[in-house]
Amino acid sequence: MGSLDKGVLTGFICRLCSEMHRVVLHIYGEEGIRLCISEKINRYLSINVSRSDPLPKTICKNCLERLENQHRLVMRIEQAANMLKGQRRARVSRGCYVSVCDESNDPSQSPPSE
Repeated sequence: MGSLDKGVLTGFICRLCSEMHRVVLHIYGEEGIRLCISEKINRYLSINVSRSDPLPKTICKNCLERLENQHRLVMRIEQAANMLKGQRRARVSRGCYVSVCDESNDPSQSPPSE
């Protein structure tokens, strides 16, 4: 392993975890662009990356895997929400309503009279 200065100059410092790694992916390289890494970082994390900022433009394998897992989770949640909204719209359009009853007004839930 080289010095920290050498790691910064050669791009082996991960932008997300700030650890030195032998194998990194360049955020704005061909593969990084294909995977939309900068867009995912900007969307899911509380940091912003850009080509013009002075910080490292690389991401390690572990952070990339975590970022991709976050992306898959968000996509799954958004798909589920859209599916549920679609099902609800379909029920409403057919006149099928789901109502939530207040148990205090439900006679079957009242205590027996003395």
